[in-house]
Amino acid sequence: MSSAKIEFYGSRLMVLIPAVVFLIVAVYLFIFEKVFDMAGLAMGGFLGLIVGSFFTKNSVNYWNGAINGISAPLTGVLVCILVLAGIFSAMMKSGGVADGFVWLGTLTGITGATFCMFTFITSAIIATATGTSIGTIFATVPVFYSAGVQLGGEPAMLAGAILSGAIFGDNLAPVSDVTIISASTQTYAESGETAEVGGVVVSRSPFAILAALLTMPIYLLLGGNGGIAAVAMETASPTGLIMLLPVAILVLVAIVTKNIFSALIFGIISGLMIGLSSGHLSYEHIFSVKNDQIKGILYSGIGDMASTIMLCLSLFAVIGILEKSGTLNALTNKLLMHNKSLTPRKAETILALGAIVCSTVFAGVTSAALILFGPIADKVGQSTQLHPFRRANIISSMANSIPVVLPFSAFVFVVMIAVKKQTLGSTITPFTLFYSTIYPWALCFVFLLSILTGWGRRFEGKQRVQLKQQPKLNK
Repeated sequence: MSSAKIEFYGSRLMVLIPAVVFLIVAVYLFIFEKVFDMAGLAMGGFLGLIVGSFFTKNSVNYWNGAINGISAPLTGVLVCILVLAGIFSAMMKSGGVADGFVWLGTLTGITGATFCMFTFITSAIIATATGTSIGTIFATVPVFYSAGVQLGGEPAMLAGAILSGAIFGDNLAPVSDVTIISASTQTYAESGETAEVGGVVVSRSPFAILAALLTMPIYLLLGGNGGIAAVAMETASPTGLIMLLPVAILVLVAIVTKNIFSALIFGIISGLMIGLSSGHLSYEHIFSVKNDQIKGILYSGIGDMASTIMLCLSLFAVIGILEKSGTLNALTNKLLMHNKSLTPRKAETILALGAIVCSTVFAGVTSAALILFGPIADKVGQSTQLHPFRRANIISSMANSIPVVLPFSAFVFVVMIAVKKQTLGSTITPFTLFYSTIYPWALCFVFLLSILTGWGRRFEGKQRVQLKQQPKLNK
């Protein structure tokens, strides 16, 4: 009877073949073909699994390890959340939130650098409302970029402001895959339960908002020359702002119930009701069948998340193989080799550096980086009793910092693709976005300061134990 442990021919490093193949596919798509496609990344993940299977000594153990990774409870939770988040995101994109902010901007008559700062704020709110950074970029570039240039905004700073706002929402939105994954990979040492998404969002907000406050003055100072041109936007409508109510309801329910499923369901139901009653949505927007094709928010919401779900499944399979081969535990144990001398600050430093390295390796695809690094961060953080909220906040924010603005980042290429569709985008390059996308730099600075000073650091353990033992003391 063969051992369940996965072994490879040659070096033990052969276990990294699936991850290496995935990285090669990602680099080819992003850098050489300049294509950002989640289904393509999922293809790379499963292709890596297939290639890796030829180097294992026991194919049955190899695929059992992959299936164990896919069938882990965390995988099921994440898939269900992503499905509901996809529906909510599709609903918000159809609800006209962006049109409401365009109306607000044109009403105030802001121009130049002020419009650049307004673009950052608006993109951040839209990204937080919809939970999709890529969707925010493609939705806001056509609306704000061309208008901003005509209003005297500096092109590179305008593009950077849009990407900064998208990253703000990607890092903070309750329905963002990055927020969900960062929370779901961190567990309580005592109960084994995953961190509550609502609690993670609340605890992360002060850091995210501080970074935004540091970002806004820079765009206000360097965002443009204050031109005078006025642009009328036909789609501008104040009624679009009413669709922010479902976002508020979702966040409130998440905080009160600490259940992201209930929060998403209440957010979807309230959003559909508000959208229908205000005229921003129709029943055809929700679900329809025309010319043998299914359309609508319910269908597209799930369809838009299908490729992301497949990517997650492929990466969880890779994690399953790493665990069954003993590599993941060996790496974690090496990090914890000096466990007695590992202080909370050192543990947080490991989390920050690990998140940055993984996100850089995966070309700024933060969801992929967190899926792979999250389990390691969980064990390292537990060794010093760091609270799951704190761990989730560090790895998510640092993964969403400098790596996303590097010239080979997937986010940079998405902005380049969106801007190329505009006639005024010839001056934008990956290198100008590196310095004009301010928010990720500010986010990195805020968390480095937090790690250094201990601001916002919290622990699990004593307080939780005392709360659970209190009834016994009363007896």
